[in-house]
Amino acid sequence: MLRYLTTLTALAVPIALLMHPVRCDGNELERLYELALSHDATLQAATFERAADIEVRPQALSALLPQLGASASANRERAGFEAEPVTIGNSLGADCALAAGVGSMQRCYGNAQQLELTLSQTLWSYEAYSRLKEADFQAAAAEASFRGAQQSLVLRVAQAYFAILAASDQLATNLAEREAFATLLKQAQVREQTGVGPRSDAQQAQAFYDATDETVIDARNALDDANLALTEIVGTHDENIVPLRENIPLASPEPASVSDWVASARQDNLDVRAAELKVEAAARDIGAQRGRALPTFSLIGSSSRLAQDEALGGNQSLDSVGVAFNWPLFQGGAVASAVRQSRALYRQSQALFDGAQRDAERLARAAYRGVVSGIERIAAAQRAVESGSNAVEASRRNVEFGTGTEFDLLNAQNNYYAARRAFAQARYDYLTNLLTLKQQAGRLGQRDLAAVDALLVDRGT
Repeated sequence: MLRYLTTLTALAVPIALLMHPVRCDGNELERLYELALSHDATLQAATFERAADIEVRPQALSALLPQLGASASANRERAGFEAEPVTIGNSLGADCALAAGVGSMQRCYGNAQQLELTLSQTLWSYEAYSRLKEADFQAAAAEASFRGAQQSLVLRVAQAYFAILAASDQLATNLAEREAFATLLKQAQVREQTGVGPRSDAQQAQAFYDATDETVIDARNALDDANLALTEIVGTHDENIVPLRENIPLASPEPASVSDWVASARQDNLDVRAAELKVEAAARDIGAQRGRALPTFSLIGSSSRLAQDEALGGNQSLDSVGVAFNWPLFQGGAVASAVRQSRALYRQSQALFDGAQRDAERLARAAYRGVVSGIERIAAAQRAVESGSNAVEASRRNVEFGTGTEFDLLNAQNNYYAARRAFAQARYDYLTNLLTLKQQAGRLGQRDLAAVDALLVDRGT
């Protein structure tokens, strides 16, 4: 119904930028992603889970393929024969003994070895065919889940990378803020000592300066945590990672309608797709459980060879071929219980499918809104940085000319650095929402990391 959504224009940075990217020598997202492919525990678990889940199909198919079995035995046997009085004397062999009394049994002892081969082919089994259909959907769901794990890894690598950049920016800003307040504190102390300024100005400057201690400590801890989070995904990496350029292209979602993205998320999101396939598999399982109580037809052929002493009847061979019919009429209520259980699991899978669709829709709407509002937030934050810088200069001149207070300058300085922090974070939020929107629509891939790599610049450029 929504197949046209598969041709949606890729949500990325402008093509001109991708054709002429600014390359750098630091840790790029694509290289980190390659490291994560072999190191990330979550993806490795998903890989082995898929490898295990897709084996259900050959196992289900095996029930419809020829079955060959062999058996062998070696026994010491005793056989009893009713002895006739006139022939008793001649019928006894070396391994036979005659019990006392007329008409008693003749006991014979001997060795017997038997070898048998049995070949069977299912002609009809509703349970086996239903299991095969169920296995097809289970294998497809496993593949969809694995692809979803790959897309999730792309997003997690980018988020971990942005977290380091954000923490690094916060630390740099907080250190610059601390240095700026230290300068203002020294100036206020000098004015106090020379009698030009009041003591209250120095005390206010001291309060602003002291407040920066905690922010610097928190920023350093956040940077350490962010590096550990990326290490958990990709392993050892260079902590001096490449930053994001200050001005990045702000691309709006294409198509511009949120309903198109939501429709794509409800259909093409890999988690939704996996949940839908599990619903289909659960529906086939109901039929498989019912099939346990239905007849089965099989073609059976066997060949047996029996080697035994003459006293037990001598060597024998038996070859047979035929059709077997099996109908389990009653199994103690196990089949009825299994059908009820399978129906409950089917309803559970339907509920999980509905929940997956709702989650995908919610996250797609939130990401779309984050992209659209992120463009406005970045522009607003950039204006706030410029205005804050102008306000600091104006407050500094007012203090120098005696028309302003030290407290006004401190507040202006505080607002300026807050605007710088907000501007830096807004850019990372915008890019994260871009990638999240593509992930929810089932479009996220390694090429999107390459697009973000084009926005990274060497610190020396």
